[in-house]
Amino acid sequence: MARKDFVEMMEEWPESWAGTDEDIPMGRGLVAELRPFVAFMEKKGLAHKTLRNHVNNLWQIGGDLISSLNYDPELRKKSPRELLLDAIAVGEAPLSRHATENEQRSLDATARKLLRFMQGKG
Repeated sequence: MARKDFVEMMEEWPESWAGTDEDIPMGRGLVAELRPFVAFMEKKGLAHKTLRNHVNNLWQIGGDLISSLNYDPELRKKSPRELLLDAIAVGEAPLSRHATENEQRSLDATARKLLRFMQGKG
């Protein structure tokens, strides 16, 4: 899958995450924050399978964040960047109730890479 395909796929994420129409703007904001990270990983020449795994993990992380908005309405006051950074601040992804232990470790690995990228540490 080429970068364009990943980017096109990411454009569909806000609607796939949304429980209500109110979730879509935050979802779009999360995609805008995640898109440069995907481009960065691609430029690093990661294997297609590795890149796809990270992109799938980003989809899961974003979906879990959007879901959390419905349990804690105060989170809606944060910017997408703040929501994302707060969620991965300790170098781990939010716990996903849908993930196995191995899948959670993979989500955490992606979250660590994303955190380093967002902090400007590549």
